[in-house]
Amino acid sequence: MANKNPKTSQLKPIYSSWRNTPTKAIRIPEVFLEEIEKFARIRDRGESGFEILISLLDSLEPEEIQQLKIAVDSLVETAAIANNQAEKSEVNLSNNQKQEFISKFGFVPSHYQLKIINWILRGNGNGCCNAVAGAGKSTTLVLVGKTLEEAGYKPSEIKICVFGKANSLDLIQKFDDRWKYSISTLNSAGWRLVKKYLKIYSKDEVRITDNKYKWIAQDLNLIIGRQSKRSILKDREIIADTSDFLKLVNLVRLCNTEVTAENVKKLASHFEVEKVYKPQEIALWIGECLRIGEKQAINKQCFDFVEQIYLPIIWDLGNELYFNPYRFVLVDECQDLNESQKKLVQILAGKTGRIIAVGDPYQAVMGFAGADNNSYHNIVKSIKAIELPLSICYRCPISHIDLVKKEFPNIPIQPSPNAAQGMIKKIKSEKIFKYIQDKDMVIGRKTSPLVGLCIQLIGRGKKAVVKGKKIGQQLSKEIDELTKLPNYYWQVFSDCLKQYRAIKINQYQGLDKQEELVEIINDKLNAIETVYQSNPQCQDIEDLKFEIDKLFSDNEAPITLSTVHRAKGLEANRIFIWCPDHLPLTWRDQQDWQYQQERNLLYVALTRSKSELFICGKCEWCNLPFEENNSDKDNFVKEIAKDDFFGIIYTAKKQLNEDLKSWFPDEKVRTQFVSQIFENPYGFEKWEIEGKIKYRSEQSKNAIQSAVSRFKLKFEQALKLAEEEEEEFNQTPDRPRPLDPDYF
Repeated sequence: MANKNPKTSQLKPIYSSWRNTPTKAIRIPEVFLEEIEKFARIRDRGESGFEILISLLDSLEPEEIQQLKIAVDSLVETAAIANNQAEKSEVNLSNNQKQEFISKFGFVPSHYQLKIINWILRGNGNGCCNAVAGAGKSTTLVLVGKTLEEAGYKPSEIKICVFGKANSLDLIQKFDDRWKYSISTLNSAGWRLVKKYLKIYSKDEVRITDNKYKWIAQDLNLIIGRQSKRSILKDREIIADTSDFLKLVNLVRLCNTEVTAENVKKLASHFEVEKVYKPQEIALWIGECLRIGEKQAINKQCFDFVEQIYLPIIWDLGNELYFNPYRFVLVDECQDLNESQKKLVQILAGKTGRIIAVGDPYQAVMGFAGADNNSYHNIVKSIKAIELPLSICYRCPISHIDLVKKEFPNIPIQPSPNAAQGMIKKIKSEKIFKYIQDKDMVIGRKTSPLVGLCIQLIGRGKKAVVKGKKIGQQLSKEIDELTKLPNYYWQVFSDCLKQYRAIKINQYQGLDKQEELVEIINDKLNAIETVYQSNPQCQDIEDLKFEIDKLFSDNEAPITLSTVHRAKGLEANRIFIWCPDHLPLTWRDQQDWQYQQERNLLYVALTRSKSELFICGKCEWCNLPFEENNSDKDNFVKEIAKDDFFGIIYTAKKQLNEDLKSWFPDEKVRTQFVSQIFENPYGFEKWEIEGKIKYRSEQSKNAIQSAVSRFKLKFEQALKLAEEEEEEFNQTPDRPRPLDPDYF
């Protein structure tokens, strides 16, 4: 029965089991008061501060520590239950809410995106969005940015960092001009800090160039330069390749590591910089280069692009009194951040700002540029982030996602509710000309096969370019190195190319990464050779470099060819994977992180298409049969033989005859020579050595050699086709083979 006249004296006394009973109106032991205040202030600065409380635990009795343990366990269990419920719960939107989202953003966010918004507005701390390919990472950044603005945050309090200037300009258009200083690349964000610190008000005041540390090394006589023919690094046998020294200068800064002999050895091992003979001296010289480089920066003389990231870190610009950290820092493609970029992100957020990073750990492909293969997971750990999934792919059709799941069962990728079935076709490489059309994209692992295909497409009247102007610049640099051969001159360019290839391959003999280096240099030199042989009108090196420059472009074209690295972030309705057997690329002594990135490149390639995916050739990861044309299936063998194998040979022979007209005016002599080449394409070099071929000039020698080389390329292409047909007919012995004399 209830007590109608309660008195306090009737209440049962309750005694605290704490020895240190509080004497103030707070629910903590009095002995903790001072330390709790210190702890709160440290937490306000964004630091842990837990070590302040550790020493006081020694003063508690065992039963008091047990009470603390029970309380902590209870809190942890409660938090786990809450997180589990939040993960399982679906967000149900009313029709009005859906219409509101459509009016604001043009679409209804997925339940994953709604959870991110909810966490942004009601949660705390940092977060990492684990996003699959095509999940709408940029769209999610827009969603978060506009949601924060609606919640009362100014654009000036939010920083959105993306990869590439083009991406930043594209994202600004999705907002408005008020966001133009809030959206940028990390380089631009870091450079802005440097400019404010050094009081640089105009871009005309300073020079920014990637050659800065090359020039510094030349001034120190470390490498051969414009004014000095001496190289201390070579003379003292400090390192085999001076270009690797410049690579280490960059890696030390990108990885934000101290310049020591031990760290030089670690970087050289991880990034496969071979023949580092004296790491102690290399560390000293790198330190000297960085000292001079920093002095030049302080004097506002010269900068390179790595310094835009690196200088804010070593100068600790985040602690300058004028610096106001952002309330929110949003980062795209976080799986490709190197250590210095990650540190810069933390500087931008300061000790009180929140970081929201978006990335896909399975699209980490920038390990060669200093990014850690585990960058995404390292960021989650370093900023103590909660993970928020983005698992719906809005780009790829169902059939493409099924192929991805088969090859990558650990990736939690899902098709969108409205995804089409899509189409995957496996075709023979020579059939690409039948299927390809404007607005298509061709992607491949290596450059040289793409260059060859691009030239063939142009020869067939189709407008095409290879994406990546920098790739063309790299080929031009390789040509410049070739011209330094003591016996070089243009008239024997083909011979010099062979000599240069032999020299480079010989340099790699015995190295741990020999196979990889040979693969890379062959890819470059094959691309150069393909351009050279396809442009007999070139009169000198500058003509050749001009033709290369035309092939490689960052501009849009009716048909774009791209390496998978360059295709990351791109998409097209129809994608052709060229030389699919190069994905993943493997080599002897390949490191685990390198193989994983090669696997990641395959994942990137499979997730670029929005509708149709063409796999051009054989590969282990796709067991689909080759596409057949049903309309002439009964004449399949005959058509292949006549229209493809012999078609290639006939066309090549006709072209060889045409190419030689200027050098063999006598038709009878020319016809006889073409017939000899046709019968034995590989006897040409032997005839030259035996003196059976006499040239009137170096120009005629160069032109005839080029014409024969082009014919040999076509001949080898036809042989490859014949081998494929032979293998196919081995499985159908009842049919005559294309190369059987009885068949014809």
